[in-house]
Amino acid sequence: MEAVEQAEAAWLAALTKGEEAITSLMLEDSRAAHGPGGKIDGRETFAHFTWTRRRHVLAKAEDLSITVRGTTVITTCLQEMHIVFDENLPPFPVQEAVTRVWEETAEGWCLAHLLQATRMPPG
Repeated sequence: MEAVEQAEAAWLAALTKGEEAITSLMLEDSRAAHGPGGKIDGRETFAHFTWTRRRHVLAKAEDLSITVRGTTVITTCLQEMHIVFDENLPPFPVQEAVTRVWEETAEGWCLAHLLQATRMPPG
């Protein structure tokens, strides 16, 4: 599952690069359930929110688990992000339990669904 691990690494890198980098890894009809209130967004809305409201300067994952179901792969991990909410303050560390559903396409693995659980401080 090296290709899925590479897709996961590309996702974490995309979070620090911007909206286009994020949407390029998502299927057109992707959905993301995120935020403390359980916000559900499509691809463009999620990418815009992620980049403009909670700009990531660091994103990393640990305890990655991969489950294969044919051309669908489900990954789970603890994801730590350092987010800039205010340019006058240092980045705020956040950790979330994350599940991603990847679909194999001709272009490689693309994100179909994302669920980010309750936020908590790292550690």
